Amino acid sequence: MWLVGFCSLVIFNIFILLYFKAMFPNKSNHWPSYAAAVALNIGVTMLSYLFRDHQYDIYIAMMFSMMVTFYILFRGNRVQCLYAGSIYVFSLYSSRGVVMSVFSVALDTSIENVLQYEVYYHLIISIAVLLSMLASLFLRKAIVPDDKARRLLNNRGQLRLVVNCLVFQLGFLIIINDGRYHNDIPQTWFSSLYLGACIISKLCLMFVFSHTSRATELIEYELHTRILQEQLSRQMRHYQSYCRFTESYRAFRHDYENMMTSVKTLLRNQEYDKAVRMLDEIHDTMQRDVLAQKTYSDNVILDAILQDAANSCEEKGIRFSAVAHLPDNIMTELDIVRVFSNILDNAIEACNKLSGADRFIEITSDSNGDWINIEISNSFNGELKMVNDMPETTKEDKDLHGLGLRTVTEVIEGLGGLVLIEPDQAGKIFRTRLCIPKEA
Repeated sequence: MWLVGFCSLVIFNIFILLYFKAMFPNKSNHWPSYAAAVALNIGVTMLSYLFRDHQYDIYIAMMFSMMVTFYILFRGNRVQCLYAGSIYVFSLYSSRGVVMSVFSVALDTSIENVLQYEVYYHLIISIAVLLSMLASLFLRKAIVPDDKARRLLNNRGQLRLVVNCLVFQLGFLIIINDGRYHNDIPQTWFSSLYLGACIISKLCLMFVFSHTSRATELIEYELHTRILQEQLSRQMRHYQSYCRFTESYRAFRHDYENMMTSVKTLLRNQEYDKAVRMLDEIHDTMQRDVLAQKTYSDNVILDAILQDAANSCEEKGIRFSAVAHLPDNIMTELDIVRVFSNILDNAIEACNKLSGADRFIEITSDSNGDWINIEISNSFNGELKMVNDMPETTKEDKDLHGLGLRTVTEVIEGLGGLVLIEPDQAGKIFRTRLCIPKEA
């Protein structure tokens, strides 16, 4: 019977690792890494299973082994690593508390007496594993679907709240569990209390998951709303610039016919020098009074974003050049705003950290078969910290400001494309390549 209980724990370990695999990027796809990590985790699980007293150090060892396994197999920060260990132990510990409390109440005996029976002990472990898996599936299907869970797990502030809740709930259950060793406490009453505590802990965790997931959505919604507001401002500035160009051109065109009539008269009278001087005056007037309207792209929305970036760079003394070809049917207007506003904002911010005439932002594009390739290059100070293959923001509010390139990657990969981030720290040039399929 012990083999059934142990195999149940092994199955749960595999189940939880597959969950992490769906949520986090893999660090290594080499089978020796997986074999070593799983062997470590199962080895600690076996030792924990042999110690039936289940003291606190056993759970600490299981939590630590899962954190080490997570560190070996997946890319994640310290908060995510702590989450992996704490959710693993909490799921087992709370489910085990529910099952053994039910056994105690049903058999009208203490939890200690229930655990003394070999069959009951192994059966409790097996049912606890099943309950943990069902609770996890319910959480993923009904409360926090995988797409929302990934956003939550990448939001350090909200995930820290989940981890704090997990650690607090574990401590709470451990303190209550100590009551089973006190003979002066009515055991039936205690088992009912412990059952209620374990169920309430699971419900509280689901509430925290739901709350933090919603909070993460609101944070991203705030960011996207801010981006759209900034884009609306860009559109208005672009429109006003175009209106000024149209007005200046209309005024020039009003005088153009009279000036050309004078030039023709001078030419008929063979007064070539005067005609040349008048043509020079016409040219000077056009250069002075007619505002130049540059075109950086063949897409209206993208051109407005690039025009605004060019104006901002001109004010800050940053050299700006852009030639971006993006067919209208490749991306939606919202996706264009989300992608290029984020990239250009990051590029301008990076250039602002430098001084001198070497600051630049350059955008080039080309079409290769079934792909549109756009490369954005900009100067930066060479200082960069990469986390999960993404540059980490240096701003204090990492949850609100660390979503830029993640949003870009989400949009482009959603179209079936690729985002390649290539920082050259020695040359102090940051490159972002967007590979977008012509037909998604």
